Amino acid sequence: MLKVLIVDDEPIYRLALRELICWEEYNCEIVGEASNGQDALRLIPSLRIDLVIADIQMPILSGIEFLKKLRESDEGQKIAVIVLSAYSQYEYVRQAFMYGVYDYIIKEDLNAEHVGEVILKTVTRIATVNDVYEQKQRESLALAEQTKEETLLSILFSEEIPAQDNQVASEWLLSTTGSQYILCSLFIDRGPPIANRDLEKQRSRLISHSIRQVAGGYRLDCVITRVSLWEYAILLRIPGQMGELQTREIITEMANKIISHIRDYMNLGATLGISRVCGPYSSWGEHYKQAKHWAETKFYLGSGRAYFEEDVALYPSKLNPLIWDAPGIVNHLELGNPDWQRMLEQGLDTLANGCGVPVEKTLQVYQALLWDISSLLYSKGMTWTTIGEQESPLEHLVLFEHVAQLNIWFRSLIQTVFDSIDPRKRIMENSPPLVEKVKKWIDRHYHEPISLSRASEAAGISESYLSKIFAKETGETFIEYIARKRVEKAIQFMSSGMKIYEIAEKVGYPNQGHFSKIFKKVTGKTPLEYRDEQLSK
Repeated sequence: MLKVLIVDDEPIYRLALRELICWEEYNCEIVGEASNGQDALRLIPSLRIDLVIADIQMPILSGIEFLKKLRESDEGQKIAVIVLSAYSQYEYVRQAFMYGVYDYIIKEDLNAEHVGEVILKTVTRIATVNDVYEQKQRESLALAEQTKEETLLSILFSEEIPAQDNQVASEWLLSTTGSQYILCSLFIDRGPPIANRDLEKQRSRLISHSIRQVAGGYRLDCVITRVSLWEYAILLRIPGQMGELQTREIITEMANKIISHIRDYMNLGATLGISRVCGPYSSWGEHYKQAKHWAETKFYLGSGRAYFEEDVALYPSKLNPLIWDAPGIVNHLELGNPDWQRMLEQGLDTLANGCGVPVEKTLQVYQALLWDISSLLYSKGMTWTTIGEQESPLEHLVLFEHVAQLNIWFRSLIQTVFDSIDPRKRIMENSPPLVEKVKKWIDRHYHEPISLSRASEAAGISESYLSKIFAKETGETFIEYIARKRVEKAIQFMSSGMKIYEIAEKVGYPNQGHFSKIFKKVTGKTPLEYRDEQLSK
């Protein structure tokens, strides 16, 4: 694919050019952006640009000055250029054509049809100009990058160094000798699953592009490999002239910028774990494990930041072997004794503060108690489905990204178990009242898309009957109850440090504006007003 660089000092025009057309349809890929000609000249050699779309008037180095310098090199003479101009800049456009630009686009005429025509004409001309050798060279470079990514993935997750029967991989590994590297583990906050595989690939490309763009701005060579749907490994080569202090400052700044780019341009939360500096590729696997462990600190301290060794070193790396008395909790649940709450809370507090403990070790503590409670339910002739859980809590457990959210859910789950097997209630009735059953179902699934249809299906009754009996027994409509419950859950999340849009998504409102309206309708205040008021107390 042809690699495109967009150069304009106004972000709105860079965004417009990115989004106006489907670049893949023209066999193009936007691989970089710059706000002035000077930055563009610096990016071009490393990004192997085929086409530049550049504004005529920019600070630091104007479009005309950029063209002059670009055409001074043999490689620069081969790059196609389209200039952006205003109606009043025809004189500049004429000068630009003297430096071999392919075409121009008037900013006032920036629309999908016109831009598409210009790109198509330019791409056709590039294809004519480029000879077979240049095309093969680009393919070779792309294959080399892919080989690096595959080789890195193999090194990080294999006990043995991969066999060096691939010449490209062997040459690359040989070239790493004598250099210093840093491994980064990047976690993307889980969002709704993407059903379309093409959209998933596009998101992955955009994430990699954001990382490369930021790293390139700091002149750091990087190799990025996707580990899983939500995890990426990044290998950064540290320039030899960089000292330890300078390296730390640059890596910190770069990491924060990667996080902000992914948040601002893709609306995704991101967390980075940064390893110590290392050398030979034989040490990369161990250092990546460090970086991943530190990135997982987000489970305890929150996402959206970079974690280094010192952020974790002060915390114990092992859990107390007796977090809670699981048999005692189960016994209290069975007898209908509320003392289980105190015992559970003590354990939840301990787990929430286990910042140095690997997340998988912490989750094992929750899992062990759930197994014991599953056995208790079975002894009563019940299952998780019986008490309103449509999926196994053991499977749901691993989906939480923050321990605060997990504890809220876990506490509510055990309360549901207690209410379901309370011997006093079971003597009075064989099953909970219909409306109570629906309310518990809502309480467990408030963060999902909820409708009267789904609730009535779960309760085994008609929608109209559920609507009437729910309003009669609660004094609220079905919709009002859901809104109130979601707002109550949102208020609980406010103390976790989450952003308003994150809270909105967690309680079932992907649209922050709609969430704010519902929140104000229920509380009389916007989410920001409410949180600020609570913080001031």
